[in-house]
Amino acid sequence: MKNTREAKPGELREITVLETLEKWSKRPDSRLDVQRLLDKLSPHGKIYVKHLVMSGPSSLKAAAKACELKVAEIEAALSELEQGIAAIKVPLKR
Repeated sequence: MKNTREAKPGELREITVLETLEKWSKRPDSRLDVQRLLDKLSPHGKIYVKHLVMSGPSSLKAAAKACELKVAEIEAALSELEQGIAAIKVPLKR
């Protein structure tokens, strides 16, 4: 039996964001939307998304340490990404 642990604060949100960005980046009809979203991010958002893509999901505290930001700044960057994703209307694949 595989040992599992409880998700740390922010990890589930990060997983959702990362999976969405990866899925949309592979689809020609949404790739440009993702690039626009990433281009519009705040400086902290850009630092954070780079960390998320390169290192994968982690706790907000670990992400803050790795990015040399405060936890509140990571939280804001994650919220910024979630809002940007919510604003993109990607057509459903049939």
